[in-house]
Amino acid sequence: MFFVFFLLWVVFNGRLTWEIAAFGAVLSGVLYAFCCAFLGYSPKKDWAAARLIPAALRYIGLLLTEIVKCNLALTRIVFAPKLEVKPHLVTFRTPLKGGFKSALADSITLTPGTITVHSEGDRLTVHCLDTQFMEGIDDTSFSQALEKMQKTKEEEA
Repeated sequence: MFFVFFLLWVVFNGRLTWEIAAFGAVLSGVLYAFCCAFLGYSPKKDWAAARLIPAALRYIGLLLTEIVKCNLALTRIVFAPKLEVKPHLVTFRTPLKGGFKSALADSITLTPGTITVHSEGDRLTVHCLDTQFMEGIDDTSFSQALEKMQKTKEEEA
C-alpha cells in the first residue's frame, strides 16, 4: 500500500524531483501507518493482496473475452428480428463468499444478455435474455476463476 500511495503522489504531482520524492515518501509512510493503525491494513495483508494480482489480471482478461463473445451473440439476436427470444430466470448456488460473490454477480451483469437480479445467501438469481445465455451459468469460467482466487486468499489467511 505504501508504494501505491507513493505512486499516486508522483502521478498527481506530474513530475519527479528529489524534493517531491522525499516529501512523498514521508507522506506515504504516514498515510500507510494511519491505515495500519486504524483501518486494519498490515504488510501481511498487502503481500496477500499482491499475490492475487496475476490471477486478477487473468480474470479481467477472461471477463473482457466473455463480454466480446456475448456482444457478438447479442448482435446476432438484434439483427435477426425473426429470431424468437426466450427470456429465463435462473437461480443457482455458488460457493463464493463476500467480495468474490459480488464480483461474480457484477461480472454476470457486465456480460451482455444477462443481469443478476437477486442475491441472497449462497444463491444468485440471473435474468437471461435467451436460453443460450443461461447455458452453464451455474458453473461459468467466472466462478471457477473466482473460486481459485478465494482459495488462494483463504490459504494465506
